[in-house]
Amino acid sequence: MKTTLTVLLIIQLYGLASCAIKQHYFINQMKTWDEARQYCRTNYHNLSTFINEIEKQQFLQDAVNQTSDAWIGLNKPSGTWKWTTGEVTTQISWDTGEPDNDFCAYLHKDSKKLHDRDCSNTQTFFCMKVTVNTVMVQQSESWEGALEYCRHHHDDLASLSSSRSMTDALSKITGAQTQYVWIGLRFLAGGWFWISGDDLILNVWSSAGPPQCPAQNQRCAALDKNTQTWTPRDCEEKLNFLCFK
Repeated sequence: MKTTLTVLLIIQLYGLASCAIKQHYFINQMKTWDEARQYCRTNYHNLSTFINEIEKQQFLQDAVNQTSDAWIGLNKPSGTWKWTTGEVTTQISWDTGEPDNDFCAYLHKDSKKLHDRDCSNTQTFFCMKVTVNTVMVQQSESWEGALEYCRHHHDDLASLSSSRSMTDALSKITGAQTQYVWIGLRFLAGGWFWISGDDLILNVWSSAGPPQCPAQNQRCAALDKNTQTWTPRDCEEKLNFLCFK
């Protein structure tokens, strides 16, 4: 029953709007789509995304200084257009006659509509900074209990998918009453993933990398405030936790 509940909760997470605030920057450097994504992840948060109409309008406001066609965080890695933050797209403002048969998307400098292009082409791009507030909850819950609490009282369990969010989390957990603190990282269907849908790029595991086949009772991840690393824990363990607000 517990496993079924977890699966249902995880499925419901995808497509939820985040309260994160995004600020977009036009980067006047020529890079392939993959190079642009890596640059953004190193220096900002990610290539720019806008998953609903409100975010789209904010993005277009920030894009007023665009001087050339520019990559955004939208690609088609396996036949389906997805944002680099994990969401499957539902409505995309393609220009007339688009998309064609390529796999990466860019914003046309004149029409402000989306086109697709071969990902190996070089062009300018948009990066985004994502601002969220991390909240330390000094209440002990199971991983699922923490997830439910965060979703009810705040936004979600914290997904520490960037060095900036990790640094922010480390500054907050000093007041934790438990050594380990739940975060939004879960093993399910053969792999670890952030419940936000963000790619698992950052590696702060206590071992060399994510446990490939953790024991059945070690499939939820927590942040160890002593070693400042992620570690697999029993999902039923009662721990403090971090929420995104």
